[in-house]
Parts: sequence; structure tokens; C-alpha cells
Amino acid sequence: MGSIYAEARIDRPAADVWAEVRNVGGVSNVLDIVLTSSADGDVRSCTMASGNELTEKILSIDDENLRVGYTVTDGLPVEHHAASMQVFPEGDAACTVRWITDIKPDAMAEQLQPMLQASLDNYANRS
Repeated sequence: MGSIYAEARIDRPAADVWAEVRNVGGVSNVLDIVLTSSADGDVRSCTMASGNELTEKILSIDDENLRVGYTVTDGLPVEHHAASMQVFPEGDAACTVRWITDIKPDAMAEQLQPMLQASLDNYANRS
């Protein structure tokens, strides 16, 4: 199994960033690789910039640890996918967002890593 680690420092309070990250139906407002997104209960639908339509199951929204966990259930040719995005406060005015994805086949990790990091960097630069 391959793992993807993407991380970016954001010069905004963690509470503000967490409000956007925890809004799972609004992930298109956070990540520019997602053109449109919506959620119905624990199911999220995303139209990706590549044109792929993904269906994801939201596994957890942890307000104490500022962490969202999810898995792609349809639309990505993988045997396994599990991901989380977590916000780490850095004082009152900044935070770090860490996005970790475990994926199989391994080659998908190498293919997706630069794209996921770039999207997170773009979010940090917009903030």
C-alpha cells in the first residue's frame, strides 16, 4: 500500500480553517482539484477537475482533534483508499493542515502525490 503525505502551513486561525475543512459538502471550497461537491449524510459526491465523479463515505468528523476521515467508494480505480485531513493549531493566527492518504495500488500514490500537495498549497496561498 502506498501513502501520500501532503502538508501546508496556513496563516489563518485553526478554528477558521477547521470550519472549512469540517464542512465536508463544501470540500470544493478548500481543494481546487474538486470542482463541485455536496454531501448527503455521510456520503459525499465530488466532481474532480479531471472529470472523474467520486463518491466518498465520510468516516468521522472529530471536532476535538480537528480531523475528518473518509474513503473513496466509487469513481477511482483502486483496491483500497482511506484518507484524513487534520488541522494543527500553531498559536492564535496560524495552523498546519496535514492530508494523509493510504491507497492501493501503490503506483497511485506516486501519481496523486504532486496533485494533492499542489491543491493543498493552493488553498494555503489563497487563505
